[in-house]
Amino acid sequence: METKNKKILKFVLILAGIIIVLNIAYFASAGKCPFGRKHFSGGINMLGGGKVAVVNIYGPLYNSKNICESIQRFNNDASIKAIILRIDSPGGGVAVCQEINREIYKARENKKIVVSSFGSVAASGGYYVGCAADYIFTNPGTVTGSLGVIMSYFNFSELFKKLGLEQITIKAGKHKDIGSMSRKMTSEEEALMQGVLDDVHGQFIDTIVRNREAKITKILKGKKGLEKPVTADVRNFIVGIADGRIFSGNQALGLGLVDYLGTQEDAVRFAAERAGLKGEPVIVYEKKKTSFLSLISGSEETEGHLNKFLFKGVCFLYGE
Repeated sequence: METKNKKILKFVLILAGIIIVLNIAYFASAGKCPFGRKHFSGGINMLGGGKVAVVNIYGPLYNSKNICESIQRFNNDASIKAIILRIDSPGGGVAVCQEINREIYKARENKKIVVSSFGSVAASGGYYVGCAADYIFTNPGTVTGSLGVIMSYFNFSELFKKLGLEQITIKAGKHKDIGSMSRKMTSEEEALMQGVLDDVHGQFIDTIVRNREAKITKILKGKKGLEKPVTADVRNFIVGIADGRIFSGNQALGLGLVDYLGTQEDAVRFAAERAGLKGEPVIVYEKKKTSFLSLISGSEETEGHLNKFLFKGVCFLYGE
């Protein structure tokens, strides 16, 4: 009869074996390598002497650290001649976007060609980041725009009354509990919050003007009949469309919010050409730190599930 320790060892080995086999099959079929090193696409560029780096900007933008570090690393690498920002994000924090934009501007000042490539979604903060590049590529069906700022809160005061609950607040500062879910905002508080959002919205618009003025000036000359559009005309035009509405990539092109319709591959080839690289460009992806479990599972999310599963398996073997 097997001891409990042998049963545990057998369980772990069988599980690890299954995961490794499944992930080898997945990465082989997808043409991916899970080992956290630099990946290369295309032939080695023996003539151009340079590379194109890709920075993935995926999901909600609540932390700029990893993205900024990737851009900094590629900016400091003399062999990197162009940087592609592959964006698939619905947006996030304004300050996060501003920190990322600052690194993009540094790369451009350092003579790196920076090109944004929009995936399925590049809206709100996703566009905020993307518009800082030299050029923007988008798919015709990309969802972009949403040029606005939003803040929301729950008001559970009526529910609290029905349940007989009351939130007791002790504060130093008249507006310290602004946005409390236990009561409705006063008109004064709503005005304060609106002022904050209007200011941040204005910063968003100023960023678009800074980065898209030349392109939108051409649009105004052609569609609006303005012979000599000035910055004020460009800003007024952006204010008119920066009301939170979304656009398709095709519509964004017509508004001057993007430069070209195309895929990530198109963006890479364009960036390589602008950077003066000859032949098939070498593509470099950021190097990521990977734990053992995320390595064999293929993702950090799966790593968390694996930890829980292994814990439950051990408890089961011990009869707990």
